[in-house]
Amino acid sequence: QEAELTAARLNRLGIEAHILDWVGGKPKSGVMTAARQARYALLDQWCRKKGVLHLLVAHHADDQAETFLMRLGRGSGPDGLAAMASVRELSACRLLRPLLDFPKARLQATLRALDIDWVEDPSNVDPKYARSRLRAQMRSSGTDVMGIVRAARRFARARAALENHTSAWLARHAVLDQAGFIVLDDAQLQIADEEIRLRILGRTAMTVGGRTYSLQIASLERLASALAGGRGATLGSARFVVQGDTIGIYREARNLPEAGSLVYGSSRWDHRFIIKTDASAAGTPIQPWSSKCDKSWPEDARPTWFKSLPDAARAGLPVIGWAGAFSVPKPGSFENIGVSIRFQPTMPVSGGGFTVA
Repeated sequence: QEAELTAARLNRLGIEAHILDWVGGKPKSGVMTAARQARYALLDQWCRKKGVLHLLVAHHADDQAETFLMRLGRGSGPDGLAAMASVRELSACRLLRPLLDFPKARLQATLRALDIDWVEDPSNVDPKYARSRLRAQMRSSGTDVMGIVRAARRFARARAALENHTSAWLARHAVLDQAGFIVLDDAQLQIADEEIRLRILGRTAMTVGGRTYSLQIASLERLASALAGGRGATLGSARFVVQGDTIGIYREARNLPEAGSLVYGSSRWDHRFIIKTDASAAGTPIQPWSSKCDKSWPEDARPTWFKSLPDAARAGLPVIGWAGAFSVPKPGSFENIGVSIRFQPTMPVSGGGFTVA
């Protein structure tokens, strides 16, 4: 009802509106997080289909202050305290937040002056949500919202500098394979500054695991400690394997997409691959690599590039059923079977993840 009301108001202002539906099962817990992820996924997909390069959202200064205080309470480092980025790269478009410096009261005053009404989300004052409880505390204590926004902006500058340093390290000492795995120089990793080392591990885990949001710093610290001791570990759907002088990072062989069918056009698989399908290949079965595939697909029938992959790298690849057999199109190439695959994770391994406008 709120979406329809908003669309009607926009139409009256001569602004075209589209309502995107979240189809499928809904979780009983973690509702806010799941809804946010679904919302951005729907918007990103729509922008891809329509060729839209910039997606503007209306987070304002009060939202920024709430995010800062929530992360401060969880013991976040400089990344978390930078709060929401004013510019962020999604897989298909650039997300912009142009209102982060504007308090909610000023936006409401502007709408009143223009005689434009708005919707108040009931969940914004529902005390069962942590953000709603914090919002009530901020109102009662007279929190200096703009002072917090300035602090977040300063942390954002520090984060941007650290991101640049991390990207430079990755450019020199990491190898990203189009099959969706990364290899790091272990010796160089261990002598990197601790903060940079944690960022390297966090960024590569998100890229290989297909994650959208940052991993907890305490988890990254435990991962770094395990690797320093020569032990492998898993984090964020990524598996870290110590391999002599290198560390291989592979998609963990669990929580992979269920078996399904290819759809015509462009689609995202496992938050990591973009699959383009011709009409001739639409409906073809697709599934993640498994022990069943390994047993059913004769070794001599597999392409050379696939046989040369580390065993751990195969688990995260999509397998296509083709004429009673299996096929794994080489990512980054077109094999004339009506299907092409490109490794394009939600979070790139370097650059584009955070920008200070």
